[in-house]
Amino acid sequence: MRLLLTILFIATLTGCKDEMVAVPVGAYNYTNHDINTVWANGKWVGGPRVNEGGGTAGFIELPMKYASGTTVKVEWQRNACIHGTPDCKKRDASGNIIQIFGSKTVTIPPYDGETMAEVQILLLPNNEVRIYADNRGITHPDHPSHKEFGNILDDGLRPLDGIWPTDKKGASK
Repeated sequence: MRLLLTILFIATLTGCKDEMVAVPVGAYNYTNHDINTVWANGKWVGGPRVNEGGGTAGFIELPMKYASGTTVKVEWQRNACIHGTPDCKKRDASGNIIQIFGSKTVTIPPYDGETMAEVQILLLPNNEVRIYADNRGITHPDHPSHKEFGNILDDGLRPLDGIWPTDKKGASK
């Protein structure tokens, strides 16, 4: 009887832990720089060029039940030059286009673990990064990005340099 109670107690404790789920990850480039590689929590995500999403490549694990303060470390490598400009002819000592490395730890806004279909990494002007775990496309009117930025992302993937909001409410200054 004592053994049975111990097993039930352990099973109950195990069931209380947050279940982690593997979620596909996509990267979306809203800058005027080619982004060659993106990693999320050390896992390769893809390489979205200008005007592109990097496709869904790889996955990361998130708690099935949203936990306040959930973060993802995003790292990327991008060209130093603006896409299609003469600066892209400049090379480093090895003959490669000059690269810039970036890294940010980003907090994910609340999500529904039962319906999330993709982790969406948005690479934005000024080395800003946002992450959403959702089942809707970025241009969907109910996508969580609309709470912060309104409809600025609705016209699809394109460089937003020069029109990107500079305040927290999403209004351009």
